[in-house]
Amino acid sequence: MKTKTIPQRVNIRRYLEAGGKLTALAALNFYDCMNLKGRIYDIREEYHDEWLAQKPGNKKPMQEIKTDMVKTRSGKYIGQYSLKRVD
Repeated sequence: MKTKTIPQRVNIRRYLEAGGKLTALAALNFYDCMNLKGRIYDIREEYHDEWLAQKPGNKKPMQEIKTDMVKTRSGKYIGQYSLKRVD
């Protein structure tokens, strides 16, 4: 019997919602994800769809994924994704 695997998008979303920060290299190491930018795009679309599905009078602020440029030890800059907390 084939075991069901959890999609990369779901694992990455859960990690970000738990307060994690993720770079492309970390995504490759943790989730075998070679296209983190694409998964982030998918997650942003999900947040937007969930926000639109809320009732007009009861809308919560939309979750937002932010991108920071962080400097590595070698002096290069890479993108780091995290979830912006909205209250």
